[in-house]
Amino acid sequence: MDGGSTPVEDLEGPAYSRELWARVADPGSTVAVGRSRAEQAAGRIARLAASVPAGQRLGSKEDLRKLCGVSVGAINEAIKLAQTRGVVTSRPGPGGGLFACDPSPLSRMNGWFRSAAEDASAFDETVQIRDAIAPLLVGEALRHITPADQEALAERLGRVRRTRDEHEVAEFVSACWELHAYFAELGKGVLLNTLYLSIMDLGTGYLRAKLADADLAAVRLDPLAEAMEELVDALERRDAPAAVAALHRTVPTVILPEGE
Repeated sequence: MDGGSTPVEDLEGPAYSRELWARVADPGSTVAVGRSRAEQAAGRIARLAASVPAGQRLGSKEDLRKLCGVSVGAINEAIKLAQTRGVVTSRPGPGGGLFACDPSPLSRMNGWFRSAAEDASAFDETVQIRDAIAPLLVGEALRHITPADQEALAERLGRVRRTRDEHEVAEFVSACWELHAYFAELGKGVLLNTLYLSIMDLGTGYLRAKLADADLAAVRLDPLAEAMEELVDALERRDAPAAVAALHRTVPTVILPEGE
């Protein structure tokens, strides 16, 4: 991540800023792997809190520090993050400690996105959700797209082509999600766009985690590049069914070598 990007651990909502989409990241970096020790501990505390009834004691600060295997400073920050997100509450004095809360649905969703980037089942779930909302996304985009937008999409597609031809894997991933980000912003539905961008960022993080252990020479960029070509072409022709079908094919892990 470059120095001008917002650290993922500083973001409170599931929808990340546009700077994250413009970044050129090392293919070994991910949303999850790049998180601080405090952020990772906060995610573990959140999962623990979600596994027990609201109001149940999770343990003392020291209990949680040992569980998470972090320093005193990191667990203090982790607890503050968990409290801010509404998943735990602290009670002082005898019998005190950290207790599970019953967070709002929005807090649950935020926490899920923060902790899911390395989870294959979570990745599969987000792809299913993305496919389900694809007609809404395309419909919104086609209602608002302008000739200037078409030019901007073509420009971003040009970067996808160049990075594919030069087999620049990290830049190719960045170029694809930059195009996705512009596509998302064509629509005016804030909630819909927020959900879509969150899903695509999680997919990016999951892909980068997989690329960290992959043979980059064996990565196949053509399938994803072709799907991006089809998406931009269908939007230009205002062909909604074709655009939806192309969007369904933009599954990030399609570039991974067979068996990955």
